[in-house]
Amino acid sequence: MSNYCIYLDGPSTDLSKEHIIPISLGGLDSFCIQADRKFNNEVGSKVDGAIANDFLMLFNRDRANAKGHSGSQPQPKARRATLIDGSPVQVTFSKNGLQIYDLKQRRYLKKGERRGGQVKIDGLTLDLNADIKFVAKVALAAGFYAYGDLFRKGVMHSEPRKIVTANSLMDIRPDVRLYTRFQNDQDLPDPGDFQMFKMIVELSNCSCVLIIPGKGCFGVVVGILGEFMGMINIPADTTGFPNENDYDLGHCIFLQNGKVKRMSFRHIAKNLSDYLEAKNENLTTLLEF
Repeated sequence: MSNYCIYLDGPSTDLSKEHIIPISLGGLDSFCIQADRKFNNEVGSKVDGAIANDFLMLFNRDRANAKGHSGSQPQPKARRATLIDGSPVQVTFSKNGLQIYDLKQRRYLKKGERRGGQVKIDGLTLDLNADIKFVAKVALAAGFYAYGDLFRKGVMHSEPRKIVTANSLMDIRPDVRLYTRFQNDQDLPDPGDFQMFKMIVELSNCSCVLIIPGKGCFGVVVGILGEFMGMINIPADTTGFPNENDYDLGHCIFLQNGKVKRMSFRHIAKNLSDYLEAKNENLTTLLEF
């Protein structure tokens, strides 16, 4: 079905190129699918934008110069802050140093003018549901990108789709397992796997997707600019999936140095094991071809 859209689970009369991971979050033009334009503009951009503008994520974007389509340098900024004497200011956490803008004087303060050496910041919010929606959306797109009709027919992709479009996440099926960057891994039934996935993402220092089909399930791990964002495990019948030889454990996609690098999960796991056992001390090539 050439006009199929995985987000709609049906045909679209207006397909457009959709970045599986947005440019602003380390995505590449070569890591895309075709998707319904209206969905992209209304739902997709809202889900992606919530992560791109997340206060904590802005630190990673600034460090990585992940500018997105606007071309502007992303910087974490607290727009509602006060100095110790009550003066209203805005605080920018630039990778080049802290910048404090005095709203009354309409200028940036020099280091010696930062009265009291303390800043109180108000109004910062973190949308914990944004991570879940984003990971579910990437799982839909990346699963379809990697497996095509096998993903469409064998994976219960209706579940991540519900998460992406839901107003409330209270009705997620119990057999759809979700992990996010804010979870305590010791509270999970499989903390060892969780820690391994996080380590792979962090050592890659790039945006990546780990696709791990299992018996009765389909796991997707999402990393953004070297930070673990989350994992979703979806009920699935993976019989017939081409996971053979080195790819028997699944495969990984790294958006590294301007290229889409695809390799087996077994290869990555072996490299990680060698590194932890000090057999491979070259960290910079651990997750590279």
